[in-house]
Amino acid sequence: MNKKIDLHLHTTASDGSFTPEELVAEAEEKDLAVIAVTDHDTVAGVEPALEAAENREIKVIPGIEFTTYVDGQRVDILGYNLDYNNSDLLNIIDKLQNARQIRAQKILDKLAQFDINLNFDKLQELAGETGIGRPHIARLMVQEGYVNNMQQAFDDYLEDGGPAYVPKYKLAPQEAVELITGAEGKAVLAHPGEIEDRELVKELIQRAGLNGIEAYYSKHTKEQTQYYLDLAEENDLFVTGGSDCHGPANEDKYLIATVDVPFEVVNNIL
Repeated sequence: MNKKIDLHLHTTASDGSFTPEELVAEAEEKDLAVIAVTDHDTVAGVEPALEAAENREIKVIPGIEFTTYVDGQRVDILGYNLDYNNSDLLNIIDKLQNARQIRAQKILDKLAQFDINLNFDKLQELAGETGIGRPHIARLMVQEGYVNNMQQAFDDYLEDGGPAYVPKYKLAPQEAVELITGAEGKAVLAHPGEIEDRELVKELIQRAGLNGIEAYYSKHTKEQTQYYLDLAEENDLFVTGGSDCHGPANEDKYLIATVDVPFEVVNNIL
């Protein structure tokens, strides 16, 4: 039986709905041999996942997914097998989390203009110890009966450029790469097929100092996967892959173990 892996997974430490412990249990249930915990702008889920895997037949790789921007275009950078206690890394994470709190309050202020009145303490409770993200706000909007589902919350209010949108504190891709490599990790361009401008992808490969590309991804077509496999080979970069699972509460993102990623890809990030 081929060993299965999933190197792009989120937990309740950011905007996933599995706790780290639940994620490890679910991964084992899905016969995954190796997973990576790659929460948005935080490593808070890494240690609980590592501890949960100690007595199981599954390996957890410490990771992160930094949200960065180039001229308004979102570019996500994955970091793998990094020192998640690195002080420079943790300092930036703290800065990002504080910025999330400020941003969340600004979003609530905008929503109040549309008679959508959400309690910040309830929102904080929903988000737990991690920084508040738009999915948490969307979930509370559903719970409070203002919208029917999370997608409606984004479509009507929270999406980029929407009436309650507030820009977030922005890292540049090169900054994220430097943080990851400075923490002895490997920096990978996440889901390049989600970046509309292919020339930007090529530019990032040339200038950002990346180690790899996420060629295998839940939303990539076969053609896209092959394109990025070829692009990686042409530029002497390794490839990774994963589902980008956010758990069962995130309607269309309960994707764990749904992407066929060759097991040997793991060796690229160890």
